[in-house]
Amino acid sequence: IDEKIEIIPAHCLLPGTIIHSNPNLKAIESFKKNDRVLTHKGNYRKVKEIYSRPYKGYVYHIKPRYFTLGLTTTEEHPFYAIKTLKNCSWTSGICKPTHPHIKRCVTKAHRRYKPQWILAKNLEIGDVILYPRLKNIKDAKLLKIGKDDVNVDKDFCRLVGYYLAEGYSNGRDGIGFAFNKNEEKFVNDVKNLISKIFNVNIKEGKTKGDIIVYSNSLRRFFEKNFYSNDKKRAYSKCMPSWMLYFPLEKQVEIFKGWWYGDKGSTSSRLLMNQFKIICLRLGIIPSIFVDSREMHKLRGKHVLKGRTIEARYDNYILNRLTFFEDKFDLLKDDFFKDFKRDKFKYGWMDDNYAYLPILKMNKSYYEGKVYNLEVEKDNSYVSEFAVIHNCWTPWFSLFGSMSGFDSVKECFKDQTKHIHAIETGMSSDPAMNWRLSQLDDFTLVSSSDAHSYWPWRMGREANVFDIDMNYDSVIKAIRDKKGFLYTIETNPEYGKYHVDGHRACDVSFEPHESKKHNNICPKCKKPLTIGVLHRVEELADRPHGFIPKNAIPFRSVIPLSEILSFLLGVSVASKKVWQEYFRLVNHFGSEFNVLFDAKKEEMAKVVDGKVADAIIAVRENKVEIKPGYDGVYGQLVFDKNELKNIERGKKITPQKSLSEF
Repeated sequence: IDEKIEIIPAHCLLPGTIIHSNPNLKAIESFKKNDRVLTHKGNYRKVKEIYSRPYKGYVYHIKPRYFTLGLTTTEEHPFYAIKTLKNCSWTSGICKPTHPHIKRCVTKAHRRYKPQWILAKNLEIGDVILYPRLKNIKDAKLLKIGKDDVNVDKDFCRLVGYYLAEGYSNGRDGIGFAFNKNEEKFVNDVKNLISKIFNVNIKEGKTKGDIIVYSNSLRRFFEKNFYSNDKKRAYSKCMPSWMLYFPLEKQVEIFKGWWYGDKGSTSSRLLMNQFKIICLRLGIIPSIFVDSREMHKLRGKHVLKGRTIEARYDNYILNRLTFFEDKFDLLKDDFFKDFKRDKFKYGWMDDNYAYLPILKMNKSYYEGKVYNLEVEKDNSYVSEFAVIHNCWTPWFSLFGSMSGFDSVKECFKDQTKHIHAIETGMSSDPAMNWRLSQLDDFTLVSSSDAHSYWPWRMGREANVFDIDMNYDSVIKAIRDKKGFLYTIETNPEYGKYHVDGHRACDVSFEPHESKKHNNICPKCKKPLTIGVLHRVEELADRPHGFIPKNAIPFRSVIPLSEILSFLLGVSVASKKVWQEYFRLVNHFGSEFNVLFDAKKEEMAKVVDGKVADAIIAVRENKVEIKPGYDGVYGQLVFDKNELKNIERGKKITPQKSLSEF
């Protein structure tokens, strides 16, 4: 907007968010290091790290066309998406390459479309989310079932589809298929397939439409490969992951068998997502709807032949199939031909992606944990209904462990030229940042965070200038460093995220200790929160103690109120702390005068000598600080030899009361 504006960089997904893993779907909070996730490029990549953090703020529920269950993320989480031209001159919708009037289109905005990572808060209705189509093909010709080698052909695959819809295991000695009594066509097809593929006997069940096959080898095969857990029920049905890579001519047979039996309905969330993947491979975008248990109950009591029917699980329905391709003439099949009527298509497809326009966006407030994954190479992962990137904004700073960026240029790209300064943050100081040569061209500034809970924390970090105090002079000093004398830094060990740790387990580690534990908490076995020091060690290309040319100096302090709180053994918000605080500040003019300049003898005339001793010890860096971690502030540990007379918790006798000032 204006060259005088200065941008200074500083400082995910909700629990329960389902991510495509290999072999199964998993909630984001249940991932472990080295699990594999599907990425925006259609690859399965290893998870390098798993992060979680407390979050208070707005979240966005983004619902694209077809996949209207959508995804909820924090506002800064990037989606793989396209900013589109809305209100196209030929339609009230968006400009898209498959519109019937595209030849007469004047703007041809779609030619300028470019996929990019867009923050959730910057997306709009009509923008397009990209969803990958798996392209890899891995075939299997034969399978060993019992003592027999079975051909994995189209017939076998259609039988698998039937089993996923209507099949079951009796848990003892066989499998069965339970069709409706009016589905004689499918019953006969299954009988013929079983007779053709396996050398087993087929028996009729007690109810018309039931088929039973007694074979322990078949039972073991289907139980092992077509359920996600030990509960052999409809809600746990799935395909083995290797079937997701079968040639399309086989996958279409699996899909047909399942559709004939269940018409696109399943109580298995995993199976729904697997058929979503197969549909996309076949050039079909399914519209996915969920009929929840709660909605089933709200519709009233359901009775069938005197029995009350209750829904135990959500029911997932592929209730509309939009064909962008039909290589196998499914639309000529009586069970799919109705979808031929749906001529209007939202979005579009190409060889790599389905392009899904955003239908709705809801904004709400959320307080709780959020999660993020760091994924090798592709730096992305695919949820059920959207593709997302490693978080853009990290916990701590531009280079925080959740940022996904290892350099300023990687983050801001061609806009890096507008970045002149970097905020060090409370948990780091210039000495730590000097170890990164890539920061030499940036001015290091230090400022208190305005969102702190307590107003007295304003000013605990500051920038000291010798300039005319106006906006232009401040911006000039930041950019050319002239008149910028030094920064005031809270000792980085005092920051809440200096070292690694896990607050819930009272575990804190230096980086080298974390690495010994593979960044996993030894108590709860969950990922540690990675601190700023750890990230500096990862990115540094210089040794400890290196000072660049033209570096702006800094002075380290501990806020006066924190020193007094430690000495008095009471909360920093207590009246006792502020009696002593204002006694010193009112006498010496400012907190910084007390911390940096006031002489010990002068302070002893105003407050107890033990307070003066402590302030001098902090000023001369003669105090130890137990480093902060995972949101826990660091703690002062005074050297007993330096402060012999200070006893934590012992009352300091005031020389004057607050009312005397």
